[in-house]
Amino acid sequence: MKKVLAALSLFLLEISIVHAQYANVELSSGGFSFVPAFTDTNPNLILNAGTTDKGILSAHMIGNIRMESLNPRGFIFITRAKIIDQQFKLSAGIHLPAIQIDEDFHVDTFFAQELIASYKVSDRWNLSAMYIHGKGRNNDLEINLLTLNAQLSYLRFSFLSQIYLLDLDQTYGFAENITYKLTDNIDLRGFANTTLSNGDFKWTVGLRKHF
Repeated sequence: MKKVLAALSLFLLEISIVHAQYANVELSSGGFSFVPAFTDTNPNLILNAGTTDKGILSAHMIGNIRMESLNPRGFIFITRAKIIDQQFKLSAGIHLPAIQIDEDFHVDTFFAQELIASYKVSDRWNLSAMYIHGKGRNNDLEINLLTLNAQLSYLRFSFLSQIYLLDLDQTYGFAENITYKLTDNIDLRGFANTTLSNGDFKWTVGLRKHF
């Protein structure tokens, strides 16, 4: 079962990358999660691939692979549709599916809907908000997540500040993502999260290569 699941995960990953219009891989001291409080602090390979957002529809894949064992930790497959595409942008999307895999290869699957609104204030500043409703398909987890984001781009730096609210255990906090462009194809990334509701603090660093 473990070998079948690993092979299936690699197959889905290869299909996603082969048909992608963008792809990158990040060697990170932690993983990726839309909920900053859920960020894994163990070393991960973070994979991103998808189509550009020039058309009405776009498709995206986010994958996490444990560095220690090279076993998959999770994959998210997202389809997004543009609703408004002006200075103010609005899109809706579905996560079908989102997959989480524990170290014993137990698989949890989720279905989620998202709504993203953004407004370009200037060439340097962008404001956005994201709402996600997620529900387990083979488990009882159900969440509502709201993030409020501000992004500043300056020279080779990009700063993304997030305030997030999660209805699970009344979780809320603040996260900061800092990206420094070393070259046109390589980024140095840093992430820090403070979960104000319980005092938890996490941070990760990574090196990302674009293809």
